[in-house]
Amino acid sequence: MQFDPSGGDILGFAEEELAAGRRVAIATLTDIDGSSPRAVGAQMAIAEDGRFCGSISSGCLERAIIAEAGRTIAEGDGGVIRYGKGSRFVDVVLPCGSGVDILFTVASAGDAITAALASLRARRSAALRFGTNAVMTANEDSRGFLRAYRPPIRLVIAGYGPELTLLAAIASAAGFIVCALSPDAECLATCNADETARLLSSSVLPEIAIDYRTACILLFHDREWERALAPLFLQSPAFYVGAVGGPKTAALRRASLQEDGLSEADIARLSAPVGLVPMTRDPSSLAVSILAEIVAKAPS
Repeated sequence: MQFDPSGGDILGFAEEELAAGRRVAIATLTDIDGSSPRAVGAQMAIAEDGRFCGSISSGCLERAIIAEAGRTIAEGDGGVIRYGKGSRFVDVVLPCGSGVDILFTVASAGDAITAALASLRARRSAALRFGTNAVMTANEDSRGFLRAYRPPIRLVIAGYGPELTLLAAIASAAGFIVCALSPDAECLATCNADETARLLSSSVLPEIAIDYRTACILLFHDREWERALAPLFLQSPAFYVGAVGGPKTAALRRASLQEDGLSEADIARLSAPVGLVPMTRDPSSLAVSILAEIVAKAPS
């Protein structure tokens, strides 16, 4: 079971179950009366044997949702169920005193989920509509609950040492797609990253995939590597570019970027010193500080 995956993981779980000939229900949080630990649109995919992926209430409702999903699968038809305040289920009480509406959808093998997953894997957004007994593409029907999906944040980290390995480890645990760049082969070998690339020459850089859901981090205290990579990052579609270093380093960096012909608009995109907590010095705190700022600035 996975409690807090991305929307793509939930759809992937459903697709795998359906491909294996097993039935699946998808539960979607469609309305909140009061407060809730999850936003509208939070989802769970539940297999007919009770295995599930996702979370809607941080543990308050999951057991009841799994039971209702089993009934939905058995009867072949879903619907909206209210839990908590205003619910007919008096034995299911939310500690916060709120009420939530959950839409149960019987999923079936088809093109809608597959197409959405293909878009997400290609780093494109996707959208699906959820009815009581069908998952549809966004344009297929105007009825049902419209749920948008975005690809996970991709994090490109350039550096070496514990700053790189700790940031990669924490980011991976948080669900980021991590690409690590370093001249240090041993550092890359022990790094918890989805992709790694060895930096061999500042004049010949590896191809790096950067899109609108990418954040780029420069952790070098080596001016040669930073000077080679900073223009690439700043002139890319990345929504965030950050670099370590204090005021003196920032002034030297700005001068070198101007010498290299970068525009003032490009230079202004650089967040330095990097992180939500200024001048954090130990690697673990720096990693948390960086990720906090990235999450705060991520595109909606």
